[in-house]
Amino acid sequence: MVRGWGLVWWALLAVLLIAVPMLSHPVLRADVLGDSAVLLLVSWSPMLIGGILAWAGVRAFGAREQLDRRVVRAMEGHPLNREMAWLALLLVCFVLSMAALSLIFRAYGAQIGADLAMSASLVSRLLFLFTLPLLLMDRSGVTVDGKGTDMPAIALRVSEPWRWIGLIPVGIALGLLGYLLIPYIGLPGPSFSLLGFVLAFTVIAVCEEIFFRGMMQSRLEIQMGRWGGIVATSVVFAVTYAVIQPYDAVSQLPGNDLVYNTGLALLTYATASLLYGYLWTCFRNTWLQVFMRVGMFLMIMPPDLQIGIG
Repeated sequence: MVRGWGLVWWALLAVLLIAVPMLSHPVLRADVLGDSAVLLLVSWSPMLIGGILAWAGVRAFGAREQLDRRVVRAMEGHPLNREMAWLALLLVCFVLSMAALSLIFRAYGAQIGADLAMSASLVSRLLFLFTLPLLLMDRSGVTVDGKGTDMPAIALRVSEPWRWIGLIPVGIALGLLGYLLIPYIGLPGPSFSLLGFVLAFTVIAVCEEIFFRGMMQSRLEIQMGRWGGIVATSVVFAVTYAVIQPYDAVSQLPGNDLVYNTGLALLTYATASLLYGYLWTCFRNTWLQVFMRVGMFLMIMPPDLQIGIG
């Protein structure tokens, strides 16, 4: 029953999280339905095209059923409910750590520039979305419960050639997004600062994709079905970005209004996350989502590299 209704309930939650801010926040409603409506709708098309190409590629050349069985075997014997509770707790700790670092910087009068803001984002993600989840999911389970997992090998050591076919939809989706966005936003010029930010964001993307897709979505797919897991993870991913917006150097939402940012995050971050989640469920290759996210980061990064937190 959970698997059958998982997609329905989470889709309804996503609609509710969009509808309430739209109805209660005139500024969000005006922005979404005004001049930016066409750009917002058009920007979804590369995601849809990328998803269709991923579906076609895996149907023609892939062995997704066999790959799904490997994932299920890797999760056999795992206390999924308890592990999901740990993931939820670590996600809360991540949000609190972002807020705490921001308050500490402000309390000591620190001028939060781009380097310091990116460092705070990087440290929080490395600790709560990578190191501790890996220890709790893949190390303590072996020691305490006698259960291990093959998920790191499945997700990161990708040896089957067909699982790299996803580079084609990723490349096409990025190309289309660049065609639509770069004329409006521009691209930052080459510099050592740009290289540093790209390297830092690559680490951030790896941490988040391992946490949200490799750990959270994989477990939710087993509990709720494929699309239930994708939609649920996308909602959590988007809401997380909305909540950490005031403290985060990476989030590109425009302000500190939680209601506004929640609605906008569901229309942007969740939409992108649907593609990340679908790529994951097709190819179980973390590097595809990382490549996609680094490419998108370059497109939405301001040309003057002035990123920071308010």
